[in-house]
Amino acid sequence: MKALRFHQFGGPEVYQVDNDVTIPEPAEGQIQVQVSGAGINPVDWKLREGYLEAFFPTPLPAIAGWEYSGTVSKLGAGVTEFNVGDEVYGISHAGCMAEYTVAAASESALKPFSMDLPDAASIPLAALTAWQALFDVADLQPGQRVFIQAAAGGVGTFAIQFAKWKGAYVVGTASAKNHHLLQELGADELIDYRTTNYAEVVKDVDVVLEAVGGEENMKKSLSILKPGGILVSITSPEPAEAAAAEGKRAQYLFMKPTTANLTKIAHLVQDVKVRPVVDAVVPFHEAVEAEKESQEGHVVGKLVVDVRR
Repeated sequence: MKALRFHQFGGPEVYQVDNDVTIPEPAEGQIQVQVSGAGINPVDWKLREGYLEAFFPTPLPAIAGWEYSGTVSKLGAGVTEFNVGDEVYGISHAGCMAEYTVAAASESALKPFSMDLPDAASIPLAALTAWQALFDVADLQPGQRVFIQAAAGGVGTFAIQFAKWKGAYVVGTASAKNHHLLQELGADELIDYRTTNYAEVVKDVDVVLEAVGGEENMKKSLSILKPGGILVSITSPEPAEAAAAEGKRAQYLFMKPTTANLTKIAHLVQDVKVRPVVDAVVPFHEAVEAEKESQEGHVVGKLVVDVRR
């Protein structure tokens, strides 16, 4: 099969298309998927440049991409929850920028039936991260105030919608050109991070979804929390001691995929409670350029690679 791989760690230039990659066979508890779409996420370049080796050792050569949508083509031993031919989506640590991948059945689910392949690949990683940050970690409740950084990104666009579905009041940061879209998604207040220091205008929030990184941003994020509030960081280890000293909480989240979460999210999409924001769906031969664009950090929503084109 063809696959987009890197044989060494480095910048986007280390990517190459290999046409003679062995099709992976599903192990026990796995499904083999004929891939339609592969979503692009910041974790892609962090893995490619070797920044996550301490947490996720990556044997080389490695196939790019962690989230997929496609059709089940084989079942591994013990898999009873899917059938060959099912249209699914989820997370695969085997790499998704390829004609086939394998994924744990426990990290996959039936895709939203209202979405076409490959568009459903825009959902899993960003939506799971937003869901788990707001609900599993922060336990967001109706009427609470949540502050969402990088609100126009993949995680941010889902987080706005999940928070509004829950009944929270949503404040977010994004460049002014994206404010109209985010208002459509449900944001109550928006701050242009290019012109305004959010720490000077936002106070007493219950939850901060920290998505920018950096020591200074962590301090500012803590400063806008009310006592007892929680900062959930998806970029770097949390300042737990500093938070505790202020009577607040902080926790780092690295998403853990589950079928239950993916199924709940699929139902929200099907019920038109939530919609993915897809910046573009590009053909396979434009995957490297799309990865470069994602790393620059100004994609609105998600970029998806149509592996079939």
